[in-house]
Amino acid sequence: MSSEKPKPSEYKMSEMWDKCAENFFVRSGTGMLVGAATALVFFRGGVSRTAVTSLATGFGAGVSFVECKLAFEHPEWKLAPFSFKKFSLPKMPIPTSSTPPKKED
Repeated sequence: MSSEKPKPSEYKMSEMWDKCAENFFVRSGTGMLVGAATALVFFRGGVSRTAVTSLATGFGAGVSFVECKLAFEHPEWKLAPFSFKKFSLPKMPIPTSSTPPKKED
């Protein structure tokens, strides 16, 4: 029989802080990349591009802050790693016939 000792609370807190730090850098970095790409496509001025990139980075940092706050206040809530699976599009039914359906008048 193997009896596992429970982790000390210091290790749990350290693990939570590590996950929060990782979450912060991933979310902020993603926001920065999305903001920079958006600014590059839609804006011409340097100030406008900087403002849009900074705003998107702030949104990413804010999302990370809220998630970490929830993780510390409610220990049962786990920080999920970033995944594009969360943002998948709904599946559309594929038509079986190649002819469009007839409209009834």
